[in-house]
Amino acid sequence: MKSLLFKSLLSLVAAVLFVGCAALRTSSTPSSNVIQASIDLVGIEDDKVEITITPPPMKVESTVFYIPQIVPGTYEYSNFGRFVEDVKAFDKKGNEMELISLDQNSWEIVKPKKLAKISYKVNDTFDGPDGQEIYPMGGTDFQEGEVYLLNLHSMIGYFEDMKESSYKLSVSSPKDLEAFTSLTALSISDSLDVFNAERYFHIIDNPILYSKPNAVSFDLDEIKVGLAIYSPSDVHQATDYQPAIEEMMKAQKVFLGDANDTPSYDILLHLMNMDALQYFGGMMGALEHHTSTTVVFVDAMGAGELTQSLVDVVSHEFFHTLTPLNVHSEEIHNFEYNRPLMSQHLWMYEGTTEYFANLFQINQGLIDAPDFYNRMMEKITLAQRYDDTMSFTEMSAGIVDEPYQANYGNVYQKGALINMCLDILIREKSGGSKGILWVMKNLAEKYGKEKPFKDEDLIPEIVAMTYPEVGAFFETHVVGTTPIDYDTYFAKVGLISGEVDSPLRSIIFANSTQLFFSPQPNAEGELQFVVNQLNASIEAMGMQVGDVLLGMEGERFPEINQENGGKINALLTPSIGWEADKIVSFTVARDGEELELSGKVGTPTATAKGLLEDPAAAESTVELRKAWLYN
Repeated sequence: MKSLLFKSLLSLVAAVLFVGCAALRTSSTPSSNVIQASIDLVGIEDDKVEITITPPPMKVESTVFYIPQIVPGTYEYSNFGRFVEDVKAFDKKGNEMELISLDQNSWEIVKPKKLAKISYKVNDTFDGPDGQEIYPMGGTDFQEGEVYLLNLHSMIGYFEDMKESSYKLSVSSPKDLEAFTSLTALSISDSLDVFNAERYFHIIDNPILYSKPNAVSFDLDEIKVGLAIYSPSDVHQATDYQPAIEEMMKAQKVFLGDANDTPSYDILLHLMNMDALQYFGGMMGALEHHTSTTVVFVDAMGAGELTQSLVDVVSHEFFHTLTPLNVHSEEIHNFEYNRPLMSQHLWMYEGTTEYFANLFQINQGLIDAPDFYNRMMEKITLAQRYDDTMSFTEMSAGIVDEPYQANYGNVYQKGALINMCLDILIREKSGGSKGILWVMKNLAEKYGKEKPFKDEDLIPEIVAMTYPEVGAFFETHVVGTTPIDYDTYFAKVGLISGEVDSPLRSIIFANSTQLFFSPQPNAEGELQFVVNQLNASIEAMGMQVGDVLLGMEGERFPEINQENGGKINALLTPSIGWEADKIVSFTVARDGEELELSGKVGTPTATAKGLLEDPAAAESTVELRKAWLYN
């Protein structure tokens, strides 16, 4: 569901949490029992968008109008109603009706039989009240006449007991901006676009990006793929990234085989400036939808870094077409936006998806084996930040509340590792012929988009499909609270621990989780950044442990305190986009002397505990490893 890439904090510990251009389809006009919704992107006032909702005639004595508290894929309370203001109800004569605010997300309509329409204004999350609390890929951005990122769950509401009603959405937009979305279009013009949605879920499952044309569309066998990009600098063009997306999705389709029947998939890439990145605390990533994904990165990224980030993140989102699209529980199928009941199976929805997003790359030759091993080892390191004794099913069911919410990021770390271990175990028991992908394909064939499973039945069903040892693993490590001994599973495929050169995500890192410097007090008690670890790139520039880091790229760090956290992050964050051939400089103090150190970014690596292929492994073990990685 949501995937989070990078978050830079004042504590200086980095955390990895972690469309539109497809041909617009036409359909027949919806029935008279349709809810009419309109969005005015032209008459914006005070950076707020006017929304009007017109329901069909109501026969109930009372009803409630809702803006979602939580939406699929986010696993946290978002309370999108806080971005809505000036909510009014009107009768057919234009008279204002009584409306009772129940909480920040819901309003009671006292006499709904007289209701003609509801109107309200919406702030965007990119600079609205408390907007930084909303993941940018799940939010909204209104830049008048420039770009509009519309995740409609924060804009369009629903009436009680009317979530299954169809919607007709009309959007007034600036003439030089084009709509990119997977919503079904009834009509398109240069100033008014009209879309159809079968039910409320399809409104929030199909975001829209309005921007100047910068898009490509291409066919991959039976799937139409679209990529639309908004780049503030116009540096990043969709045509430049088509080859990487095309190669990635071809590989995914081969990996999934007949488990994927998605007819189209659209990628909406919104690149934000550095101010927006700082506003969101360095947060970037993507939010999946059934036939599209919204992706938010920073415009300052280099082409190489952006390409790899797209491959890693979009591949994760596309694998959600397997789960939860084709394999999901009743809690997901009948999602309650304002009274959420969560499923126990985040180990699958996010863990399986994240595991496949890495496994398919080695399986299809996009990365080599050492890279894949490093990725799994990094997940083990990152998983150690969370409570390793917490039941994963219990955490999943309670994920929106504490203490489970604080452990959410582990679904991308330990969740993927759970699937790795299951994959190896099933391969071992089946002689290499079956794995977790085989399990998911069979589940998808049985269930599919419209047939959910009962939450409590999933694990017993998987065990019945496989082996008793799989049941013991679930009972001990997924339902149970016993940490996993990963070396046991690596040994099954002939991998042993050893020192390796581990690639780093940025030159400012010393290992997968820490920067190469940390704040330490000097003799006067003033904090300064002291180099305490090295990576290959900064060591090649002449950096030494004990150096005091004064600045980067000709800019000095301000006084190190909480108030200057944003300024410090602003100096550090651009490093995530530095290309390998970029010449960079660091200012350091050493033995009372100030030095300028410079050199190429290169490919930063650091010596770390990693996985090596055991040269003494038995032939049967090597064959099992090959089946795990390449079958």
